[in-house]
Amino acid sequence: MHYLIAPKAETGKLPIGCHLVAGGESISFEESWSFGDPQILRVADDAALMHAKAAMGGSDAFAVEGLLEPGSGAAFVIAAHLMRDIERFKPYAAAIPDVVQSFNGRFIARAGQVTPIGGSFVPDRVVLIEFPTAADAAAFYFSDIYAPLLKLRLETTDPRFVLVAKSGVLPEMVRAEIQKRLSSGG
Repeated sequence: MHYLIAPKAETGKLPIGCHLVAGGESISFEESWSFGDPQILRVADDAALMHAKAAMGGSDAFAVEGLLEPGSGAAFVIAAHLMRDIERFKPYAAAIPDVVQSFNGRFIARAGQVTPIGGSFVPDRVVLIEFPTAADAAAFYFSDIYAPLLKLRLETTDPRFVLVAKSGVLPEMVRAEIQKRLSSGG
């Protein structure tokens, strides 16, 4: 199983063998996302992955091995990093599952092999986290319990962290709170 992270299709057409997991409004918490609003697609099998690669070869896109099927969550986090210091990052990787779970999040992909599809940005490490709500994802990111791990992740990676609504727009109160916290430095 794979998940494809790609820009939203202008035509609305998805590659054969892919179905939309999340494609609503998104907001980047860290470095700019290289290809605008991303979407997350579930890729049916290796043949579908090859078809997606052919169909989207000119687009900024990549795929990652999945762990679990998506559930009923309304918000998804894409964390896609270029690694700068893998040894110093290891304590982060060991501690993060319990923190994510404490905010009702669950990993649907975590550090599986990344397959380049097209474009210039191909991360070394990708995780996809499903949360029941966008508020849960924001509470996780800005929490005191996550703060020391976030500091470590920011020191050891070239980070990308994007929140994507399953569909539609992010709740206005959540979007406003995220923007306020990001503009004030946390």
